[in-house]
Amino acid sequence: CTGVQCLIKQWYQRRVRATKCLGPVYDGSTATGHSTQAQACAAATDTACPAATCAECTTDDCNVIPTVVDYKCDDYEVKTDATAITVKTPQVTGKKLPDTDGACKTPSDTAVVGDIALFSGQAVCMKFADDNAKCVTVSSAGR
Repeated sequence: CTGVQCLIKQWYQRRVRATKCLGPVYDGSTATGHSTQAQACAAATDTACPAATCAECTTDDCNVIPTVVDYKCDDYEVKTDATAITVKTPQVTGKKLPDTDGACKTPSDTAVVGDIALFSGQAVCMKFADDNAKCVTVSSAGR
């Protein structure tokens, strides 16, 4: 058997020989922290692997699932009849790569009550890539 040895996740972990291996990439998603790309093996040209969701590699056992750790971000709400966005508890949990700081969105000085959807629930940790003047990105270090 020639080629690279890839990890394949099924009901058990096994290895298969192929031309290239495919695996998930870190994407910061709240549930797992990585993309939904399955660990797989493929011939050199038979499977598309978009960089945003898929890691392609050609060394033995290179298609491992990214290791992620939890971090916390403040969550926000607008209380009944309130005129301001306020912090609420509990904090929400996001996923980040080890030894890095997660990014949390907080309301900027220009945010108004109508902007609450930008900051509430999972949006706190998931919207960190958005470029929005009403959002300020802060580090999760120390959270």
